[in-house]
Amino acid sequence: MEPRAPESSPTKLAPTMTSTVARFAWPAAFVAIAAMGFGYLREPKPSAPTSEVRVDHAGATVVRELRSLSRLETSSMHVEKVIALSDHQQRLRGLVDADDSLLFVAVGEVVLGVDLSKLAEADVRSDPATGIAYVELPAPEVLSTRFDETRSYVHTRKTDLLARRNEGLEGAARREALAAFAAAGRDPRALPAAKATAEKQLRSLAKAWGAKDLVVSWKGPSGEVPLDDLAKK
Repeated sequence: MEPRAPESSPTKLAPTMTSTVARFAWPAAFVAIAAMGFGYLREPKPSAPTSEVRVDHAGATVVRELRSLSRLETSSMHVEKVIALSDHQQRLRGLVDADDSLLFVAVGEVVLGVDLSKLAEADVRSDPATGIAYVELPAPEVLSTRFDETRSYVHTRKTDLLARRNEGLEGAARREALAAFAAAGRDPRALPAAKATAEKQLRSLAKAWGAKDLVVSWKGPSGEVPLDDLAKK
């Protein structure tokens, strides 16, 4: 008879299988845990870039001057102005011309009215017999101009390759816009409407105080044509 090979006992196979499984289980577990950690830490790719404008610091508000106003606002004008500005520069010792330019769309409001602080005592009188009051008012004028920041914007900005960007160009466009707003308020066609509104408001006020009627006359600005003559032109 041939000799029979010795059989492995179950008690000897168990440690061998356990060590084999453990040898492969630890690396697999490490890979799984690492993959879960990287997936958690990785930031999702944003769908679109976002931006947020924040006020990092606002300085203290200081009141420098407080003045009393005696003004009768009678009408307002909505004004729009397109301003093209350019900073013409010479580079390379004058051999090359370069421009920094912008197109600015300005929107604002002009308020017209009467400055009642210019009214003297001799300008107001009344006739007790008839109950009619008389007043001579200073000519209507531009009381204020307001720049609409939310609707004004830089339409285009172009800086040539060799040009230096002028950071004060937009500020110059804003100043030009305010000057244009004031000029629009001094247009002779706008002044008669301000004049008529002032007469209506003051006449209602005079009647509320007991006058039967109010007769309004107007002073012409010094060195200028009277308002009625301007309206006729």
